[in-house]
Amino acid sequence: MSSQLFVFFGLPGAGKSYAARRLAQRRGFHFHDGDDELPSDMRDAISRAAPVTPEMRDRFVSALISKSNELLAQHPNVVLAQTFLKAMHRERFLAAVPGARFVLITAPEETRVTRLARRAHQPLEPKYARAMTAMFDAVEPGVRVIVNDGDPNALDAALDGLG
Repeated sequence: MSSQLFVFFGLPGAGKSYAARRLAQRRGFHFHDGDDELPSDMRDAISRAAPVTPEMRDRFVSALISKSNELLAQHPNVVLAQTFLKAMHRERFLAAVPGARFVLITAPEETRVTRLARRAHQPLEPKYARAMTAMFDAVEPGVRVIVNDGDPNALDAALDGLG
């Protein structure tokens, strides 16, 4: 049987990591939080709500590609959670990790704002989160969309529907 890699992406507070962990628990996938690969200077910029440079993003995408290929060599099924704001980075990732399937995780704005306000492990300034939202490129046609609005049964049904 061939391996599978799902990349759960979307705006901050959509619940990408939560949905990815649920998929991992339900279907035996290995979960990886893409933020674990953030370069230290990029992590620092985000914590200070400072701009992230294109060079930082490029190094980050390279690290995500490398880690994803490493994980696929070790695990038959992997789910990665990462924002992936820019279409060019999603395209670059797909070119380097053939067969990866992007799944957009969405949530109503008020739900995302509430989740971000409660987030303690990775605080994100509201202004910075809004700037990230403004930078989010349109999603490519054919990308699967899962709504994570707080209904665990609906989320589980959507996750079960992934091929």
